[in-house]
Amino acid sequence: MRVFEAMTHAPATCDPATSLRLVAQLMTDHDCAAIPVTESGFLVGIITDRDIVSRGVAHSDSAATLQARECMSAPVIAVRPEDPIDKAVALMSENVIHHLPVIDDAGRLVGMLAQSDIGRRMTNREFGQLARSTSIRMKFAYKRVDAVARRDH
Repeated sequence: MRVFEAMTHAPATCDPATSLRLVAQLMTDHDCAAIPVTESGFLVGIITDRDIVSRGVAHSDSAATLQARECMSAPVIAVRPEDPIDKAVALMSENVIHHLPVIDDAGRLVGMLAQSDIGRRMTNREFGQLARSTSIRMKFAYKRVDAVARRDH
């Protein structure tokens, strides 16, 4: 299977000057957690719900008025429409990310590939493995689980 078979065509986008409030509204309106940032159709960054929280809200009293460029991730890891899905899965796992912009040879955005797009085409076991490999691991969470598992009742 190729990326173009699973990607979202013509995803919602914003430009670098878009306010975080508007970016969040785009995420809500389009039921997505990542918005590609473009200038004249060319991909320049990506902003995720996590970027808004950890780079915006956590550090600013006026996060809603910050611009996308202040919180976006750049440079961006991207794939091409003709790339095999396995390449996208490997990139997501290696980089612990859930979204990949899809660009043409010139760098123009042509789509967006989310972990959920791939998951709809996998078995439950395969999707579980993908989700585990792209999740942020928190050492303290595992310690708490171990402590709970060892409690005597």
